[in-house]
Amino acid sequence: MSDLILVSIAVPEALIADARQLARCIGYSAADEGTFREPSWQDGGGNLYAVASGPVWPAFLMVPYEPLKEPEWGADMAAASKAHEVLVVTDCRPTEDNPDPVVEPADPAFITAVVGLEGLEALTLMGLTPIPLEEPDL
Repeated sequence: MSDLILVSIAVPEALIADARQLARCIGYSAADEGTFREPSWQDGGGNLYAVASGPVWPAFLMVPYEPLKEPEWGADMAAASKAHEVLVVTDCRPTEDNPDPVVEPADPAFITAVVGLEGLEALTLMGLTPIPLEEPDL
């Protein structure tokens, strides 16, 4: 388990369906399509994002550079490819050459993935905040 790295991913609302198909391709089963749910975070401009955080294998860092392969359980490859083309992965684990990696703000034109930071810290550095819950009418 110690070989795993943390990733936090922000998917703009317009790309959620495509990101779900990408998750099917790079995940371990058809159930990975459920990785991205409804938008629950927003940026300063009011753009909405679905987010996910958790441990992944280090090979995740290569996902943007490798060709997609259709999984045995199938996927909408056109949608997955669209998401793949706009996936930006930033490795924020400090190194000797880069002791203080920078997290770029989330951009509604891209799927932003940040590796090496705890979920809340990564999302905050991406400039995202939770969407306030609406108070129920009593």
